[in-house]
Amino acid sequence: MIGAGRVPSAAGSYVRANASQGETRSHGFFYKPEGDETGLVGLPVVGGGRAGRGQLTEGSAAVMFLRNDALALTELGELAARAPRSTNDGCKASCVDWYGNARPIFLGERVFALMGYELVEGQLSGGRWSERIEERRRIGFGPNASTHDGRYSPFN
Repeated sequence: MIGAGRVPSAAGSYVRANASQGETRSHGFFYKPEGDETGLVGLPVVGGGRAGRGQLTEGSAAVMFLRNDALALTELGELAARAPRSTNDGCKASCVDWYGNARPIFLGERVFALMGYELVEGQLSGGRWSERIEERRRIGFGPNASTHDGRYSPFN
């Protein structure tokens, strides 16, 4: 994080062990301000020793969420892709070339992770000291995709 006082300076930082950036071709992170010194950060990540460049061929990353509180960052958890890599549909429904491989999306009070051909909605739970992000629901929209409960996606 960068402190934006009279003289910009390095401020808070966060390092996640055994992870790398999950988006290598564009800025994959987004920030949702909630106050003058608070907000949410969404950042695509891959773990388990995978290189970030693998996001183009090895399936989608996860999106990690962090709480910013006066430039102190706390991990809230992640929303992870579950679907196997979809059949190439020629970029009709989605395409890594359009938006990269994973994106956090903040829409009003709602939190989403778009990963490949999956859209996962998250929900913040817990209090100030135990806040976490939990999966609320997901949908797959790639070729022959189904939702996590086996129903076919309305996008097909």
